[in-house]
Amino acid sequence: MIRFLHCADLHLDAPFSLRSPGEAERRRTELRGDLSSLMLYIRQQKVELCFISGDLFDGNAVTADTLSLLERELSSCPECRFFIAPGNHDPLTAGSPYRSMRLPENVFVFGSEKQRVRLEDLGVDVYGFGFDGRNGGANPVLGYPKLDPAKINILCCHGDLEGGNGSPYCPFTLADLERSGFDYVALGHIHKGTELQKAGEVFWAYPGCIRGRGFDETGYKGFLFGAMEKGNVAAKFIPISNHRYEVVTVDVTGLSRMEAVEKLKKTAIPYGRETVLRMILTGEVPEGLLIQPEEISRGAEYPASIEIKDHTVPAPKFTELEASNTLKGVFYRLMSEKIEKGEIPPEALKYGLLALDDRNVAEFMGEE
Repeated sequence: MIRFLHCADLHLDAPFSLRSPGEAERRRTELRGDLSSLMLYIRQQKVELCFISGDLFDGNAVTADTLSLLERELSSCPECRFFIAPGNHDPLTAGSPYRSMRLPENVFVFGSEKQRVRLEDLGVDVYGFGFDGRNGGANPVLGYPKLDPAKINILCCHGDLEGGNGSPYCPFTLADLERSGFDYVALGHIHKGTELQKAGEVFWAYPGCIRGRGFDETGYKGFLFGAMEKGNVAAKFIPISNHRYEVVTVDVTGLSRMEAVEKLKKTAIPYGRETVLRMILTGEVPEGLLIQPEEISRGAEYPASIEIKDHTVPAPKFTELEASNTLKGVFYRLMSEKIEKGEIPPEALKYGLLALDDRNVAEFMGEE
């Protein structure tokens, strides 16, 4: 049995341009830490083959410190052979960091031509294909030299499963995987990982990105570790850290503000300290809740960070405001009439009532 590790989409030196400079640098440091953790795992588990299926870097603008770290870490695992398939973020162009790195002998970077590397001592043939900035329409799964049925045949590539013919990210289909004939296909590009899958007799998987960078990349992130022999592959997901993004929807219909706060607290606690949590409030409420995150996250048992998105709407039922001659009552009746006619969205009533209560609603009205 050959021990292997499969990872992808590390996006080293991602700019995190929407973060403050200090936060962006902290996040880049975390990604470099993930790289070091991955290499430590390779040494501890005596991994023989490592497949990095694209987007190791976020782009060509890679710092000297990151390149130096990568060179050291790769050299620290001389018993493991690394195969890298450049992706759409780190294509093998003239200015690619892959061309300026001092790669150790145990590292092979695939080019834009479909290639095969023979490992006679292991009885393995590794095939691969890399982006070059111009070949995003190519099928990365088909078109290789005839496979040797006596060898374990592995493909390392970056591509868009079921992306359709219009995808610029090397699209292919499950049918392509099935007829490719490989024993294992190590894929990259899709940031939501899969478990070990099978198309016909072909094992395949996306490990997902190494670390979530936002609420579009929720859940635990990491890599796949396993063992293979001819005709059989076993692999399991290994999380790289406890850090994760999560999104939860909470229905607060009919709850008072205090009741809603208590429900949000009970919902948040199970996610744990390492979670960045977005809570989406839904349901019908009499006027508006406007709950601040700091009212939920107080104490070590809560997530490290909580963001609240208020999607509640005013309850469409008779209230005291409808009969009130106060400014809020007049506003309520006028806005309700416009909502009923479809002239304005229901959210306008909610935020208007909150504003009349002298509540700061600006942060609740931004982009999602």
